[in-house]
Amino acid sequence: MAEFVQQNIEETIPELEQLERVGLFAKEEIKAIIKRRTHHEYRLVRRQRDKEDFLKYIQYEVNLLHLIKKRRNRLHYFFKKDEIEMTIITRILRLFRRTCTQNPEDLKLWSSYIEFARTWHMMQELSRVFTRLLKVHSDKPALWIMAAKFQMEENSSSENARGLMLRALRHHPKSHKLWTEYFRLELMNADKQRKRYALLKQSQIEPDEDDMNDAVMQGAVAKMVYKQAIQQMNDDIDLHLAFLPICQRFDFTQHILDEIYSDLEESHADSELVWNALSRRHLSPDSQESEESVVVTEEAKCHTVYDEAVTSIPTPKMWSMYVEFCIERLERGGSVKTSNQRARQTLNVLDRAHKACDTLPEELFDRWLTVLLIVGGVDEAISAAQEAVTVHPTSVNLWCRYMQLVIQNITDAEQQKTNVTKLFEKACSNLKSKNSLPLWKIAMEWCLASDPANLETLLQTGVREHKHVAMVLKEHYIDWAYLQGGLKTVRRVYSLLAKEKPLTTEFFYKYIAIENAQTDTKMKQIRSCYEDALREFGTTEPDLWLDFIKLELTHPNGDPSNSPSLHWRAMQALQGDHVETFTIKYTLMQTGHCS
Repeated sequence: MAEFVQQNIEETIPELEQLERVGLFAKEEIKAIIKRRTHHEYRLVRRQRDKEDFLKYIQYEVNLLHLIKKRRNRLHYFFKKDEIEMTIITRILRLFRRTCTQNPEDLKLWSSYIEFARTWHMMQELSRVFTRLLKVHSDKPALWIMAAKFQMEENSSSENARGLMLRALRHHPKSHKLWTEYFRLELMNADKQRKRYALLKQSQIEPDEDDMNDAVMQGAVAKMVYKQAIQQMNDDIDLHLAFLPICQRFDFTQHILDEIYSDLEESHADSELVWNALSRRHLSPDSQESEESVVVTEEAKCHTVYDEAVTSIPTPKMWSMYVEFCIERLERGGSVKTSNQRARQTLNVLDRAHKACDTLPEELFDRWLTVLLIVGGVDEAISAAQEAVTVHPTSVNLWCRYMQLVIQNITDAEQQKTNVTKLFEKACSNLKSKNSLPLWKIAMEWCLASDPANLETLLQTGVREHKHVAMVLKEHYIDWAYLQGGLKTVRRVYSLLAKEKPLTTEFFYKYIAIENAQTDTKMKQIRSCYEDALREFGTTEPDLWLDFIKLELTHPNGDPSNSPSLHWRAMQALQGDHVETFTIKYTLMQTGHCS
């Protein structure tokens, strides 16, 4: 083994001599490099070498490269790179090859290998890496795509990219991502040829006939890819639709777009997704920059197709898509005339949807309320919200919106209090307690602003609800108690709440923060709170133990002598991986690396 190590070290001598000769490193530094390399080489010739040995050696050589770069910049010496840097890079690539051969299943390792080769523009090496990677991981479509994109975008080889995609599709003929990426690559190739041809024409250079294939430049190969994909999965609407956004990125694909739309209309006329795509096809991709009159004309064409869609397929899903389109256009803004026209169209569509659907879906009611608020129809929004919660009595979102509308619209304090209280009680009676937290938060905020006298009653009721509600409200209760009654009140509330499960670590931390913020800190109270928290979470929360230990070590009134016993208790109480987490963080804290 020693002879192999010696041989490898001797191979590095020329580059080290160059480093010393040009003044980048001193003689003592060269000796240190040889010593470190020898150490790493011996680790690699052991019988039981592992991945970490290779990675440490690689990291050392990478760090050496960075140091050489800094020294060059400082000395303004930029010669002899082939004799110095390239030999180190070659060594690193050889180490990567060895460790990837030994650990072929480790994708992170392969990724590091690829990234290093890419950083140093080693294109031939990258091609070889991808070839080896795909032999091992041919079952992963994403890797085939990565390799094809490298060949197309970085290596400028459309033929290699095409060959890789064809091989990938033989392995994965049903992969959506592979078909769409292959389609995109062929369109990119066509676009590249078109730009090259235009540049030659502009330079008044007559291009060769072999260099200008009109069919390819018009996207004929991409069209064939699309056709093959559809033959493979003719019933897959999602695949059909996935080709559309790719096509729309290029300015020469209108004929392909028309064919895709025609195939969709012919094969899937009963699909809401297809009608949605057919309706939106009239919007130009650059409609943001178009004149308003042009945009309005495009929208009118979309409305015509949507009207045909909801006539052919009058389903809630189709109406939802129509409404979503209307709201998108309404939110674009524009002149007052255009905005008013869009608002009227949106409300008209919502009204028609309401009449057409036996039960308007929850999301449509939600969108309806949004539109009514945009146009300032608050009274109509309240009426719609009332109907919405009648139709969907278990919808938390609709009850929350109804309650917010009532709070915002009623200005009389007594009337608001009466209406909000009744509405809250009615909502709670219809909703499952575990889902009602958003409603409780709205009620709590309203009480805090408009009826503070009843806030404690609300909180006392809330902490007895389902744990999803109770845990959050207990935290708010602690905050309110301190703000409202000071330290004495918060201690009373804490002592009551701490006896009732469920509890959260945040609940204890809030109370500890309050006690810790006092001028005359009572360590007895803080220690008692930590003990309460550890009784609940001592087996699963290493951070609680660490915070308690840190308190004793760093607080002016702490007692460092308690730290060893707390550490011993933590090691006994924590379970599973939490012991290792605690040990690592405790060590970091002792060495000053943990804040």
